[in-house]
Amino acid sequence: MSPPSVYLFYGDNSLAIAETLAELEAKLGPSSEFNVHRLSGKALDLEQLRAACGALPFLSSRRLIVVEQAEKIPANEAETFTQLLDELPDTAALVFIEQVQADRRRDKKKPSFLHEWTKKHSQKSYVREFMNPKGSAFIAWLSERSEGRIEQDAAQLLSHYVEEDPLLAEQELQKLLNFVNDERPIAVEDVELLTPSRGHLDIFAVVDKLGDTQGTLPRLQRLLEDQDPAYVFLMLVRQFRLMILARRAIEIGEDPLAAMKVPPFVARKVSAQSQQFTTSELKLIYQRLLDLDVSVKRGEADLALDLLPLVASLS
Repeated sequence: MSPPSVYLFYGDNSLAIAETLAELEAKLGPSSEFNVHRLSGKALDLEQLRAACGALPFLSSRRLIVVEQAEKIPANEAETFTQLLDELPDTAALVFIEQVQADRRRDKKKPSFLHEWTKKHSQKSYVREFMNPKGSAFIAWLSERSEGRIEQDAAQLLSHYVEEDPLLAEQELQKLLNFVNDERPIAVEDVELLTPSRGHLDIFAVVDKLGDTQGTLPRLQRLLEDQDPAYVFLMLVRQFRLMILARRAIEIGEDPLAAMKVPPFVARKVSAQSQQFTTSELKLIYQRLLDLDVSVKRGEADLALDLLPLVASLS
């Protein structure tokens, strides 16, 4: 059976798409670097595409022509493109990549002409969806990528830190695997040590040390030096909002995880921190943070200068 002549990859998982393309390139053999041509659908020259498809492969049976951002090909050129697809020579493998977000899946809108063509020519085409895994599916993906060499809590924390971005997760996962050197599974402590947390860990540490001025203020000072003060402030506000949700859920006998809608590991950390305060204390701190936000927006305060004194007064 002849291999497909037209490939249509669509979705938002750029890592999976890149890996699949690499597999196709490898099948071209040692001369693959001479037989791959890349174009963009954003400003696609049809004659250039036609010439690339018609060129003879070099020491290989086929050439691979990749059209990225295929979703940007103008709809009014559909007829011309379908004619090109109908006449595609056997020596060309044409790959279209449609960058489509999860909330814009093709089944929620009119299919593109490429989807229509591949549906009518299923014997000559190959269509595959590449959507980023989410939630528990992303945790399972991390476990699969590590071949089971990451603990569940560590996978949950890593997912939270990389915000379910497969490309970033793959980079961090390889770094973590090299660190443990196959001697043991990746643990939470490894993720905390090696993975950029965008300040999340430091906010946990700041809150843990409230009541201890010497422990809190140096940590917060370093965080303000490393991060945008506005971002640090938002993380602090978020942390206390989550603690209020956790405390309220615990008091009425509900699951804090469901109330906070964060990864289980983070939920447990926040729930434990919330026990350091009464509900009234948490609400008072949260209100003081909101008051500072209002003052900053009115030009009456400066986060970089006034956040430290506020946190010091909470200690």
